[in-house]
Parts: sequence; structure tokens; C-alpha cells
Amino acid sequence: MNYVEPVYRPPSEGRSLLVQCTIGCSQAARGCCYFCGSYLMQKMMPKKRFRVRPIKEILDDIISARLHYGERVRRVFLLDSNALVMKTEDLLTIITAFYRTFPYLERVSTYACAIDILRKSEEDLKKLSDAGLKILYIGVESGDEQVLQDVNKGVNVEETIKASKKAIDAGFIISITVILGLGGKKRTKEHAINTGKIISAINPHYLGALTLMVVPGTPIHDKIRKKEFLQLDTHKLLEEMKLMVENINVNRDCIFRTNHASNYLPIKGTLPQDKAKLLDIIKQALENKVPLRPEFLRGL
Repeated sequence: MNYVEPVYRPPSEGRSLLVQCTIGCSQAARGCCYFCGSYLMQKMMPKKRFRVRPIKEILDDIISARLHYGERVRRVFLLDSNALVMKTEDLLTIITAFYRTFPYLERVSTYACAIDILRKSEEDLKKLSDAGLKILYIGVESGDEQVLQDVNKGVNVEETIKASKKAIDAGFIISITVILGLGGKKRTKEHAINTGKIISAINPHYLGALTLMVVPGTPIHDKIRKKEFLQLDTHKLLEEMKLMVENINVNRDCIFRTNHASNYLPIKGTLPQDKAKLLDIIKQALENKVPLRPEFLRGL
């Protein structure tokens, strides 16, 4: 197996076979999101500059994985930031090879940028879904237009909703990620309310919340140094999460988690039925009745 490190994967893919199909961030041409460590990688680590790996290399890695792990691999996650940027035909070749090589394989998953979902035709997305690409992890980050602009997300609210629904219609399970604190003190209310609204509009299968952790050297770090961006303290982050959950109204079972290591309060539940329970736990945390994750245990 060959990796150009560092690599990142969702918490739920911790037991998955990781295979690198692309290297770096596919959004490098526009500078990457201002809060993300990929921004620095593009500038300081030539080996992590975005590129699609040759198909032969990927297929060789699949064979190596079979020799190393045997045939009982059940889950595969395609690295790096957005394998969906690849040509549909190449992705189909890779996905088919995985299922042919690992007879017990249950699913293949990957990160997906909204803009690349929109670039794929409905027919191509359906082909990928039918072939066994099951879960798309979409970094929505915020439902507030101003916050999306401020962090250089490269996609707006309407496009994000359209892409997410397009993926669901094609048969994908989608897992949405949002980032608490991304609006800073100035946009915390708008960020919370509008993020709840965009989740309601998307109606995802999974929702995960992270907490903003500032990477030194990124544009958002520079804004903090210049006092142009004021971070939220722990109490304000909990208030923001409470306001976001209050504004989420979905009509399918949506598994909600804050189990990422960046969060102070790990909670889990299924919306909409557990909404009251989740809000009660957050309320107890705000009243110091629930222990929070210690600072030294938090990380990206």
C-alpha cells in the first residue's frame, strides 16, 4: 500500500481500508478553504499538491491490500479529499475491482465536494451508486452565505442543497459535516440558525458536527491574530450547538453525532425523535452538570 501522508478520514471510517485515489485537495486551484490544513499543504508540501493517481497504481494497491488483509475486508474509504473529482469511468473501474477482490465488501465511501456532484450527470451518479459507491461525505460547514464566503468555501447554500439532493436522488447515503464556531462571535447566531435550516433542507442520513480548531498559518489563523475573527469560548460553542439543533427539522431518520475529537461535548442521537433529549443534554452541559472533554484530549 502506498500513501502520501498526512491522510484524513471520517471517524466512522476508522475500521475501513483506506486507498488513496487522489492526493491533496481538489479545490487547490481556488486556494482551499481558509480554515483547512490542506491550505498549507498546497503551499508548503509539494508532494501533497492535488493530483489524481494513475489507475494502475490504485489497482496495484487493491491487490496489495488483498495480500496483506485477506479477502474479508468489509469497508473501503477512498482518499484524499475528493475522489469524486475523478472521471466516472475510472471510478467505476476502481469500485468494480474492489468488489471483485473482496467478496465480503459491504460498501465503498468517499468525501465529495458539492461542486463535483453538480458536475456529474444524474446518469453517472446513478452508475456509481449502483456499482457500490454507497456513502458520500459532504463538508457543508455552514448554512450561512456570509460564513461560506468568508472561509472561501467555493460553493453557496443553494448549490450545496441542490448537490446534496441530487446525490440522494441517485441512491447515495449522504453524511453531512458542519463546523461549530466557524462564524466566530460576529456570525454565531446566523451560523447556527442557517446551518440548522440547510440541514433541514438537505434532509441527510447522517450529520456530524466538528468544532473549529485553528491551524497555524491558515488565513483564518491570520484573521485571529489581527483580531478580525474572534473565536467562541466553550460556553458560546455549546449555545451555538443548541441553537443549531433547535433549527433542525428533518423528516427522515438522521443519525447525529458530535464524536469527533475536536468537540467538547460528545453526544449522539437520531433526529427528529431524539431532538428533545439532545437539547436537554446540551442544556445540562451549559449548566455545568455534564462533564466536557478536557482540552488535552481534543484534536483534529
